[in-house]
Amino acid sequence: MVKLLGKPGKSSGSPTGPGEFEQEFYVTSTEAAALLRALAQEIEAGGRIEANADAWSISVNPIQPIKLEVQYKPKKRELEIQVKLKEIS
Repeated sequence: MVKLLGKPGKSSGSPTGPGEFEQEFYVTSTEAAALLRALAQEIEAGGRIEANADAWSISVNPIQPIKLEVQYKPKKRELEIQVKLKEIS
């Protein structure tokens, strides 16, 4: 299980609703590293990947290959790396 720590930020939708859900978190470098290690362990183990925060829990059984998106915004000096876990139908 990937436990999302840190300070919750903007949120939209509901994790239990029919539409999309999005939640931002602000974490320390230590919390971010712990999250990435937990996510890596779940991916390597195979099967369901679960993420949870205090108020919700979401899990998926992802298909292969796992999609990574990398985006760099030079004006903001911001690097964004997304891991997309698409559910097996």
